[in-house]
Order: sequence, then structure tokens, then C-alpha cells
Amino acid sequence: MSEPPASYPPPPPSYGGGPPPLAPRPPGNGTAVASLVLGIVALCFSPIPLVNLLGAVCALIGLVLGIVALLRARRLGRRVMAGWGTGLNAVALVISVVVGFLVLRYLGDLLDFVDPPEPSAEVGKRFTTDDGDLSIEVTSITCGPSEYSAGAETCTFSFDVTNKSDRTIYLDHIRVKAVVDGQWRDPSLEGVSTLEPGASATRTGDVTLRGERLDGLAFDADDASSHSAVVVAAPGP
Repeated sequence: MSEPPASYPPPPPSYGGGPPPLAPRPPGNGTAVASLVLGIVALCFSPIPLVNLLGAVCALIGLVLGIVALLRARRLGRRVMAGWGTGLNAVALVISVVVGFLVLRYLGDLLDFVDPPEPSAEVGKRFTTDDGDLSIEVTSITCGPSEYSAGAETCTFSFDVTNKSDRTIYLDHIRVKAVVDGQWRDPSLEGVSTLEPGASATRTGDVTLRGERLDGLAFDADDASSHSAVVVAAPGP
């Protein structure tokens, strides 16, 4: 008796003559990608003064997207990319804040946003400013009725100064200021304006007051309206 013919497996199902469909790709985490890109952009912008404001905005948006991506990563995966995006944006935000603080402080010094410090020196006493770059002694401060404006008062002053640095210092109203009623005031200065390394000079100046009081004179080799300025107290009435 003959054996029955061997059975063969059924043919694969037909897909219209084309290749079988690919397995579905896992869903991506586009939020993590966006966070990572924003983190890189923010990190490039954050160390640059003024541009760091744009870096801070990118970092804030990227940080929010990074947190959202981390939450989505529990279901979709790609936690590493989401973590990198969140970390880069956090670092960029910190750098932007620090740079912004330094820029604001610098502009405050340069544009007189900083409140004048209390007087810490006296007429006739020598002192140094800006890490010893200038050695100064205010020799006189006198106030009296103004010759040019009725009802006003003019305070004249003189000081001896020595440049102890290895660079040329320009003695203008950026480095010498008057403090009038707790506010900065640019005085009129006479004498040499350029002080070479090791050179000494005597300068005079005046400031006009109209019902105000001269608190003192401020000196600094880089910016008299800075946090490091030394204020010489004006004599009382």
C-alpha cells in the first residue's frame, strides 16, 4: 500500500504581489528632540552679553519641553535624549542668569545706576582705589556763592593723584564724580586728563549746587560710580 503524499505548509498570505509590510515603528519623542535642540542653541547664546536674554528664553522653553519629554519617556522611551535636553537647558539658564547679572552690574556702574557708597575717606588723607591703580589725596573742598548763577553755590576742589599702574589712565568724569544729595553728578575738571604710568599730577574742579548738598567726591581708576569707588566726605557746613 502506497504512503500518502507528504503535506506541505500552506503558502504565505498574498499581499497583492508586494513585499510583506514592515513592523510598525515605535512612536518617537519629538518633544525630547525639540528640547535637545533648544538646549544646544541656548548654551551657545547664554555666555554672550545681551544675546544671553535670547538664550534664557530658549532655555526656559527647552526646560519645559524637557520635563514634558521626561514624563512622556515613561511610555515612549528615549529617556536619555530627554535627560540631555533638560540638563543642557538647565545649565544654559544658569549661565544666562549669571551673565545677565554681571552685565546689569556693569551697566549700572557705567550708567550710574548704582547707588553711591557711604564716604570712607577724608580731606587731607591719602588713599588708593581700584586695587591700588590710583593713589589720591583730596587737598581741599570749599563751597561758596556762585559767581555765575544767582542763588546757586559752587564747590571747588583739588586733589593730588599718582598713577601706580602700568597703564595710562584718563582722569575724566567717568573716574571722578561728585555725590550730590546721594546722587551722582559729573563735575567740571581742569588740568591734565592723561596720566602715564608712574606719573603724578594735581587737578582741580568744581560742581554747582542749587539748594543741594555736596556729600563728597568719588574716585575709581575704572569707573567712579562703581561698587569699588572711594568717596571722600565733603566738609560740613
